Formats: sequence, structure tokens, C-alpha cells
Amino acid sequence: MHLDYQNQESGQTLREAVDEYHRYLAAIDRTILTDSNDEKIWLYHDATHAVFGHSTSIEQEAALDFWVLFGSTFSWRMLKKYSDIPEVKGLTQAVVSQLGLSFVPKLYWRNRKVLWRVFLNTRRMSKKWPFEVPSAFLERTLSDLRSEFGITLLSPQQRVPTRLTEFDYSIVSNTH
Repeated sequence: MHLDYQNQESGQTLREAVDEYHRYLAAIDRTILTDSNDEKIWLYHDATHAVFGHSTSIEQEAALDFWVLFGSTFSWRMLKKYSDIPEVKGLTQAVVSQLGLSFVPKLYWRNRKVLWRVFLNTRRMSKKWPFEVPSAFLERTLSDLRSEFGITLLSPQQRVPTRLTEFDYSIVSNTH
């Protein structure tokens, strides 16, 4: 599926890109998670997918982890909140039960070239992306935001590692 937010010079606003990401999730039969009134963690998470140009394969989620860790102003407090969300806990349990406890280190090792490219791109950024996205950013274009922060997306060829992981996300619903 073509995703316009994965184009470096996308003219979409960040809001439009998040909406496109949600349409992508619906098209691949994934649940679109929403925030409560006082928390915006899903908006922040979904905005990182849009601004850094990644979909939801396990490999692209791993690359997104590197963008967030090295190229954003995330906080450990926010990361803890995220890891405590029932859906995230369920996904973690599903990955471990289906792929094993050693899967995550193997995933990072197997995809080290992609992750290294992300790390290098984060070092070239002019400033870190604010993980807690200001609401005004939602009305700005991705090309403008990427230019301001010095974000250079991975090319389609760089985003895909040599071997993809087969994982059945549908088992997540069985872990709750």
C-alpha cells in the first residue's frame, strides 16, 4: 500500500498523515487505538510513524524505536506509561509467546544495517523531534517539519531489511 507520508517531501499536514496512517491500519485490519481525554500517547506514537515515515512491520517498529530513542525528546516517564498500556503489554506477550524471549535482540541484530542508518540520520538532525507533539504541528506540512528538524527519511529500499519477520498480529487479541 502506497503511503504518502513515507515520501520525504510529502505536502500532507501532520494531521493528514496521521489520518492516512489510521486508514492504513484499518486496511490491514489492525485496531486504531485512541487516547483518553487527559493522555495523548497514541497521537504522539502515531505522529512518530508519520513524521519518520514508517509502517507497522516489526522491523519498521524497531527502526521507529531508534528514531524515538535517538531523535526525539521522549521521556522515560512517557515510555513507562506506554509500556503499561494493556494493548502494548498484550503485543509484548504475543511476540514473546509466538517468537520467543530472544527474538527482540535477534531482531535488532538482524536489522542492524537499517538501525544504523536510522541512528546516523538522527545524528544529522538539526534538533530533536518533540515526542509530545505540540498541537500546532498538526497543521504544518510534513515537508516543513522535516526540513525544520533535519529529518531525512530512509528510502524504501533502506526501510526493508533482507529478511522480514512473519508475525500474526491477530493473536494479540487473544492475550487480553
